Amino acid sequence: MTTYVKQYGIQRSCTNFVKILLENNLEDTVVLTNVLGWKHGPHNEKVDWDAGQNIENYISTEDLERIREEYEAERIQYIVCLKDPYAWLLSYSKYSNRHDKVRSLSGLVSEGQKFAARKRGIQPGEIGGYLEKWNLLHRSWAELNDENSKCTTTKFEDLLENPQFEIGKLANFFNAQMKEDFYLPEKRMKRGGEKMDMENATENAEFDRKYYTEKRYQSHFNEEMLAEVRKHIDLEVAERLGYKII
Repeated sequence: MTTYVKQYGIQRSCTNFVKILLENNLEDTVVLTNVLGWKHGPHNEKVDWDAGQNIENYISTEDLERIREEYEAERIQYIVCLKDPYAWLLSYSKYSNRHDKVRSLSGLVSEGQKFAARKRGIQPGEIGGYLEKWNLLHRSWAELNDENSKCTTTKFEDLLENPQFEIGKLANFFNAQMKEDFYLPEKRMKRGGEKMDMENATENAEFDRKYYTEKRYQSHFNEEMLAEVRKHIDLEVAERLGYKII
């Protein structure tokens, strides 16, 4: 029987990495990114099946019907992908100021502004807005994790530190069988969704795991920035999810 795992996680939090690890290392396991709701959005208590799932972009009609059967039988599993808030703030700042297609003079100006923003790094004035979004989403997912016995969490940094051990823990939670050969992406992950697989998941660019496992990203935060984090983050939710705010 196929194990369906509904995935949640804020943008730039390792959702694609987790999808590839689970689908390629667990037998007959499918990670649902945008079916049953947007993976980067809050958890909805009920799925509105009449609202449409854009299945032509993700899965077949037959697969969706099977997922609906599993959902109504309460057999869907859930996973919330987490990333250290400080590492996430840096990643999300770069993501928010990513390249856009230049189609006009105003677009060229906008691109120049975003390039400057990427070069200077995250600014104290941006932290409050970013964390407002972080708080909203992680409150929803923390409640799901607390209330639903079929929900678990996984941390990006733990997956980098000991990927095979962490995936083994998830396999036990989902009651899924581990495959004999363990697959671990070595390059930087691309953005993607339901159709992402081993063949198209990574860019031709090196990925520095030690940047995260050694918490080098913390060096980008001065005392003013750290104070902004403490001021705006939901401390109770951060602690529930296992993160210490410095």
